[in-house]
Formats: sequence, structure tokens, C-alpha cells
Amino acid sequence: VDRVTPVLPELTKDGLSTVNYGVQVNATATSNGVTLFADNVDMIRDKKFAPRVAIKHKATVADQKLDLEVSFAMKGNTATKRTPSEKDVLKFAIGGPAVSGFSPKAEYSTGNDTATMTVSGKVDKAALTLKSEYNLKTSKNALTATVAYPLPEGIKATVEIKDNKSGSVKLAKDRFTLEVPVQSFEKAPDTSKIVLKVKFAKDFDF
Repeated sequence: VDRVTPVLPELTKDGLSTVNYGVQVNATATSNGVTLFADNVDMIRDKKFAPRVAIKHKATVADQKLDLEVSFAMKGNTATKRTPSEKDVLKFAIGGPAVSGFSPKAEYSTGNDTATMTVSGKVDKAALTLKSEYNLKTSKNALTATVAYPLPEGIKATVEIKDNKSGSVKLAKDRFTLEVPVQSFEKAPDTSKIVLKVKFAKDFDF
């Protein structure tokens, strides 16, 4: 599957941005649980390209079904914010069975030496996600809570709150997303930071 995603300018209160303008091209190939990612192929011309590969496997341990995933990204991979990584990165993930409707997932990345525990599930119509990130080098822990809820007219509202009281509010419908970054939920957001994003994507099967 090849995916071509035009990245359009972002509309803010200050006008139309000139960043992220162009075409973003990603390609993936999957076979028997192994996926090869060619992230941001359009950046090859700038000599900013390196592939990554992921392997997924389902296992049963003590009658518990687990989802296992290992991925490797070569130095220079641009999957994170289209910025080349400074080193090879290994990631490990284990997803456990749901408990009372909530599914746990543990991850570790050598890129930032961070262990992450995520618990996600639904309560009525609301999708809830709690994430804890622990940096093994700095011994710092960061907590994030996310709530997504469907509104009338096909609009999806998502609120993200971090333990430092920052976060964001997003309203999405079809290809459009209105994003309001929040520096602190204790005061009104900076309206100049409001961003309207428009996304187009096309999949090609060969």
C-alpha cells in the first residue's frame, strides 16, 4: 500500500502558515506479520530517509493472549515529526487482555530511553486513555489523560490533559480538525495558537 498525503498549510488566527506545505509520501509493505515502512519518501531528495521495520506476533502465556510487537528504525528515520533520528531505535510493546473493558499496553523505546504504560477503554460513548511515561535516564514521570467523545453532526471532541495542567482540545469532522493548544487549563487559551488542519489521504493497492 502506498499512501500519498498532501500536507496543506495551516490556518491560524494570524493567517495562512507557510510551513508543512507540499506532499508527504509514505509507503508500507506487509507480509506474515512483518511490515516495512518507508516513511516520508518525498524527503529522499533531501537525503533524509531511512526505513523501519515492525514485527507483530500473537502469543498465549498462562492462558492469557498477548500482542507482541518489535520495531527497528534505522538512524535517520523521519517517522517522528519528519525529523531524522540521531541513532538506531528499537521499540518493544506488549498488549495484554482487556480487564473490565480496559486494555493495557506496555512499551519501551531506546530512542528516548522511556518506558510507557497505556490503559485504554470505553465508558458509554467516551473513549478514555491514560498514559504514564517514565524516563529511565532522568527518573521523571509524565502522565497524560485523553477523553474522546462523539458530538452531534458527526463531530468528535478530544480533550488531552497532562499532569503539568497543559494539553489540548480538538474538534474533528471528516478531513477537518480544529486544534486549540492549552498551556494551562487554569486560564483561557491563547487564541492566536488555534489551528485549523485539513488532511487529504489516498491509498493505492498494488
